Amino acid sequence: MIEKAINNATDFATIYNLHLGGEQGGDHVAVIKSANEFAQSLSDVLINTKGITRLVSDDDAVDKLINTAKAAGDVGLRFFDNLQTYRLDLLQPAQRKDVPTRNNSQARMALTGLAEILDALIAKKGGSLTRTNGDIGDIVEQEMNSAATAIEAATERLRELMNRPRDSTRFSAVDFQVHESILSSAMAITNAIARLIKAATESQQEIVAQGKGSSTVQQFYKRNNRWTEGLISAAKSVAFATNLLIESADGVLSGTHSLEQLIVASNEVAAATAQLVAASRVKANLMSKTQERLEAAAKAVTEACRALVRQVKAVSAREIEDEEVDYKNMAVLEFKKREMEQQVEILKLERELGHARHRLGAMRRAGYHSEETE
Repeated sequence: MIEKAINNATDFATIYNLHLGGEQGGDHVAVIKSANEFAQSLSDVLINTKGITRLVSDDDAVDKLINTAKAAGDVGLRFFDNLQTYRLDLLQPAQRKDVPTRNNSQARMALTGLAEILDALIAKKGGSLTRTNGDIGDIVEQEMNSAATAIEAATERLRELMNRPRDSTRFSAVDFQVHESILSSAMAITNAIARLIKAATESQQEIVAQGKGSSTVQQFYKRNNRWTEGLISAAKSVAFATNLLIESADGVLSGTHSLEQLIVASNEVAAATAQLVAASRVKANLMSKTQERLEAAAKAVTEACRALVRQVKAVSAREIEDEEVDYKNMAVLEFKKREMEQQVEILKLERELGHARHRLGAMRRAGYHSEETE
């Protein structure tokens, strides 16, 4: 994201200078487009820098990171302020072209300083794609194909689950109806993910074709190694989350998994989808049709995941209704006993919830750092 912001700052300054000189490529539309792209990429950098602070345990490092990011944001703001017409009118025509160039240099320095601080927070290991001996282009293609193959296998497994004979001795007609609705929702998710992977592949191919210039595909991937690693990680996450969803759906049907596990798996799919879209969005051109199709496919996946969650919650609500007890007609002593039991159970659950959240936070921090160094 920082790399994109730096490139957008240079593009904005270049186009603005063309605009000042009345040259081709410096029309108002080009200026507005480049300004929007720079502003959006800088906004993405600041928002995600704030998000990274939760993974930093050292308060001094957090303060340094925030202050450096704020300084970069201030430089970007001054960039726009200094290019306003009333400010440029105070200068001689020959001096005006120095303003975009000087502000671009300041923006690049501020963003580079932020990148250096972030690099210092990441432990370096020997698994980076920049040191890969093989063909990086082939690795990306293999991962995207592997994700597509995993989705196809998941869809086929879902079909097998839907066609599997049902044990009428274990499950009632209502259970069968619930299972059918869960499988249908899961099938809708896998179908949407298949379209997502196809759209992501098209978007990635377009990004490479437009960004490599005279260089080769492999050189483009190596030059943009952070983006490449993010794309590969996102594709792996989608495939893993989809398999987790199918395992959970199968477990609910066989009685080995809970409905809550299915909700978590569905949320993992939605999160992995967002990661894949974000990886493509970083390099995508403004108003790209392939990116629009990817965003639409991601929205379809998210909606399908929400539909599954709503279905599971509806099932849970019905189960709670079935367990309703007539407390109004219960004896006083029995009522008090049950009330105290519920209070004790709530306290236990709250304590377990606190411990679970603490463990989850530790796991996510460890997972983030391990992904960065893979």
